[in-house]
Amino acid sequence: MNESFNRLAQRKNNPRISIDIALTTRCLLSCRYCTVAKKSTPELKAEHWREIIRSLAALRTIDLISLEGGEPFCREDLAPIIETSLQYAHKVKVVTSGSLPCRLPQSLVANPRFSMEVSLDGPVPLHNFLRDGSHSSAWNFLRGCLQRGNRAHFRSVISRHNLLFYEAWLKETDRAFDRLGEKVGFFFDTIIAPLSLSQEGGSMPRAAVRNYPAKGLIPTPIEIWDLFWRVRKQRFASLVFLQDEPIRGCRAARSPFISFDPSGVYSFCCESPKGWGTILEDSPQVILARMDEAGKNLPCRLCPYLRDRLCSGCWTGQKCGLVGHWGFSDCRALVSGMIHQAHKVGETQPAAGGWATS
Repeated sequence: MNESFNRLAQRKNNPRISIDIALTTRCLLSCRYCTVAKKSTPELKAEHWREIIRSLAALRTIDLISLEGGEPFCREDLAPIIETSLQYAHKVKVVTSGSLPCRLPQSLVANPRFSMEVSLDGPVPLHNFLRDGSHSSAWNFLRGCLQRGNRAHFRSVISRHNLLFYEAWLKETDRAFDRLGEKVGFFFDTIIAPLSLSQEGGSMPRAAVRNYPAKGLIPTPIEIWDLFWRVRKQRFASLVFLQDEPIRGCRAARSPFISFDPSGVYSFCCESPKGWGTILEDSPQVILARMDEAGKNLPCRLCPYLRDRLCSGCWTGQKCGLVGHWGFSDCRALVSGMIHQAHKVGETQPAAGGWATS
């Protein structure tokens, strides 16, 4: 483990955070339901990000740094940002479409605390329909990472387009990786409901949610619940299901996130369209104080669903817009509704603690 991180992580009673950095809005693709608005946005230089990471790490232990976009590989200075991230965070990942080749030094990508997260949404025609014809490049990118012995997994975004095909595609994908002798982790998110998030955040505009029309595209809560449990019950030869909650969450109740846009505007929800300030004007101490204050209002601490791993918490309580989209009063009501409806159709809720990943 890197000496800098090891020294910081050993401090007692040091609250832990995670950091999400959207490095750019640039991308070669025009995916149908990408949440990043394709608008030119000023980008902080690598040295700015490196200093921001160092400054935050001096105050809090950093669990995870997630480097995202747009497409992070559009940044020619990605390598030094990753290098500093690995010095000060327990884990570092790059979220990519796989549309550009990985030109990072092997010394970085071979680090056991570094991983790639590649977007794969389903069978070739479906993925190409949803993600601008990028299946071949995404598949080859993921395969290339695994063949080099680098850590990589894939994430799918579930909508009405791929809901009915997803499980059959997982079985096909499992057979493909089994023939290749490779193990790969995966998880899925549900497509977000941008309109329900439109008022979230502070008062400063940031490069955030593109308000695409989501009506008719979002699976119902019980469909999401059922998909999660059916996939959990599957026995795969080469795929490893990494997900431990039915509906997407940023894990704010377990390790609060600070989310930055490319120009340094920050929020505490990566999908909120407005930020609370900018790192160019607010000190790390101010940002962390605001984060702590926002955390006091989270209902998660005493929520049984957090304990039973039905939910890992989120800053807005909207579960990426699903709460407001489906007319629930709050996130707890959403999860309760899922459980209640599952019982009505004959499903059995697992005992407390049964949600944990082994």
